[in-house]
Amino acid sequence: MEVTDNNYNKLVLDEERAIFIDFYSPSCGPCQELKKMIKDDFEEYAKNNNVLVLTCDISRNQKLAEKFKIRSVPFTIMVTKDKKFKDPQMGLQDPYYYYNLIEKYNGKKKSLLKKIFF
Repeated sequence: MEVTDNNYNKLVLDEERAIFIDFYSPSCGPCQELKKMIKDDFEEYAKNNNVLVLTCDISRNQKLAEKFKIRSVPFTIMVTKDKKFKDPQMGLQDPYYYYNLIEKYNGKKKSLLKKIFF
């Protein structure tokens, strides 16, 4: 789901779940790779773990780009249930980095992925 300057308050501030936000630019190669990763695998995993996934095109949403002081993309951040911003990250990461973020903020004590790998 796309977050914009206009719907940010409704989508983010009114949401009760933790939120993963991916800030991207359409002309950025690594951004497109992350967007595909999110669509193909990560979004469904997050949904199953009660975490909302949002994307934001910074070329169309300058207010949000300024709010988060984005200087490079892809840029990802987690918004906790209590609306604190955590784990800001610039650049494309290994897929397991994103899965671990979901594990960290899904509100469960210990999920299956952690039981298996940690």
